[in-house]
Amino acid sequence: MRDFNGKTAVVTGAASGIGSALSLAFAARGAKVVLADVEANALEAVRADVEAAGMEAIAVPTDVTDEGQVQALADAAWDRFGAVHVVCNNAGVLIRGNMLDAERKDWEWIMGVNVWGVINGVRAFVPRMRESDEEGHIVNTASEAGHFAGDGYGVYNTSKFAVVGLTESLARDLRNTKIGVSMLCPGQVETGIFTNTNRPAAFRKASEDAPMDRRIAENVQEPADVAAKVIAGIEDGALYVFSHEDEARQLISKRNGRLMRSVGG
Repeated sequence: MRDFNGKTAVVTGAASGIGSALSLAFAARGAKVVLADVEANALEAVRADVEAAGMEAIAVPTDVTDEGQVQALADAAWDRFGAVHVVCNNAGVLIRGNMLDAERKDWEWIMGVNVWGVINGVRAFVPRMRESDEEGHIVNTASEAGHFAGDGYGVYNTSKFAVVGLTESLARDLRNTKIGVSMLCPGQVETGIFTNTNRPAAFRKASEDAPMDRRIAENVQEPADVAAKVIAGIEDGALYVFSHEDEARQLISKRNGRLMRSVGG
């Protein structure tokens, strides 16, 4: 897909960070935008920004872990704009720490948002997009952590490896259709993911508020720069979109080296 003018883009996790940057990037290219997030007030602010840029937008408060709410999001998109051409399953959350210290509710929260949120988005939108027989594109937000398991992020790594496998499989299942598939694999980006502001209070832990390590903080990118790479990836039909190409190349090479050595390569 190379022309976004007059098309409709749906973005989850749209109230901040990469999601809000994606919403504005689509609007800048002439697309109408359907914004979804659990943060209703912040979502309205992004809607106002999109409309200030001269494009139509609707804000639909949505918990992506709830299949019914995601189906309602799809209904709202089709009811308002009559078609959907791009879906960015972007909502994501993070916890840090040894995975053996994680409680069941930690796993349920991370997997619910990061994995089931993507599954719910695919199930709600892709069948309708295929029926329309129009050109379309799905973008699922994975992570560098979906290709290389770094220390201290075991639960998060697990969820993002799942998104990578899901997206690679979806690309194969849709390869003979008009719908393209990409996965966004960001490294460290200037977002609020480390603060976990959307996590229920009962699930918050003091350890999750510790400062991020210095190595990551020194290589941070801005959401708008990442959004531009996503747009380019959609235009080019790229399956993998990395925010930090050099860093990802090193990490993936290291992992692949271990795999090859394990089979005598």
